[in-house]
Amino acid sequence: MIKKQGTQQSSASQKLAQAPLQIQVKINRLKSQKTVLENKLKTARRSHRKARTRILIQLGGLLNMLSLPSICGINQGDDLQTDFEASDKAAVLLGMLVHLEDSLPPTISDQVIKKFKQKGIRVIKNHKIQKTRG
Repeated sequence: MIKKQGTQQSSASQKLAQAPLQIQVKINRLKSQKTVLENKLKTARRSHRKARTRILIQLGGLLNMLSLPSICGINQGDDLQTDFEASDKAAVLLGMLVHLEDSLPPTISDQVIKKFKQKGIRVIKNHKIQKTRG
């Protein structure tokens, strides 16, 4: 019976000795999982930022199709944020867009949206034709 207690004590002490190692293994696993999740989050943020940038560039292209920037005196290379004169030009463009938004009714019918779409398609086609000629 004394031998049995000694064996039980030694196996208990072995388990105690292994506990820090098991805890460290679990910590390492959790750190690895954390890194994987952080990388997924970074990828999602980067993807969202790229999509947003693409849309902003496309919106700028639509404004250029109508020559709105040139009407406002905005030239290629103007820095609309830091250059005081250029920021005034940007304010004119924004004011034009606000005026347009204010002139729209609170709700737009499907029929009116269809007319806007047809006009937009016409402008895009004309722009493509002018681009191929010039």
